[in-house]
Amino acid sequence: MVHPSAAFMNRAIALAEEKYKEGGHAVAALIIRDNEIIAEAFTTIRRDIDPTAHAEINAIRLAAQKLQSTKLADCYLYTTYEPCPMCTTVCIWARVAGIVYGASREDRTPECPWRIMIPTATVIASGEPKL
Repeated sequence: MVHPSAAFMNRAIALAEEKYKEGGHAVAALIIRDNEIIAEAFTTIRRDIDPTAHAEINAIRLAAQKLQSTKLADCYLYTTYEPCPMCTTVCIWARVAGIVYGASREDRTPECPWRIMIPTATVIASGEPKL
C-alpha cells in the first residue's frame, strides 16, 4: 500500500467528527499495518484527566497492546491534526514507519492550541531512527 491513503484519512476525520459531536476534542488517530486498521483512538484528555491522552499516543498504546510489541516498524500513524512534539517523539520511540496528518499546526483553532511551537518535521529530523 502506498501512503497516504484518502480512505484511512477519511476514517480518521469521521472518527474525529463523531467525538467532537459528543463533546470531545476533534482529533483522532489510526495505526495502519498491511492495509488494515490495527487501532483507532481519539483524544481523551478531559475524560481521562490525563494531559498525555492525545489521540496519537492512545492509538500507539492500543496498537502496541494488540501486536504485543513496543516496535511498530511496519505501521503508519494517520492523524487528523499535525502531531505535537510529544506525540511525534512517541512515534520515533515506537519506530512507526511514517506519519500522515491532515491539518497542520498553522491550521489550528483555539480548541487545539499548541503549547510548544516545534513542527513535526523538526522533531523527526532530530530523532533516530528516521521516519
